[in-house]
Amino acid sequence: MDNQTLGLIAAILTTSAYLPQTYKVAKTKSAKDFSWMWLIFMWIGIFLWFIYGLSINNLPLILANGISIISLTIIGVIKYVYRQS
Repeated sequence: MDNQTLGLIAAILTTSAYLPQTYKVAKTKSAKDFSWMWLIFMWIGIFLWFIYGLSINNLPLILANGISIISLTIIGVIKYVYRQS
């Protein structure tokens, strides 16, 4: 197995882990169990991996982290919009 294939498999597995959680947050309109600190640190870290993937033109890093950024952004927006008073 070459490195590109290994990277794609890892990217699919780790990125798909966000999707059920993002769906649940969107469906229930609740992200109260996510801390802001976690969301911010994860978003920044994944964004930096995305930029790194762009800089080395690595498709698995670009796709996986691009999708993860979208998922984390959705969770953050829902957390903000539907915050408890």
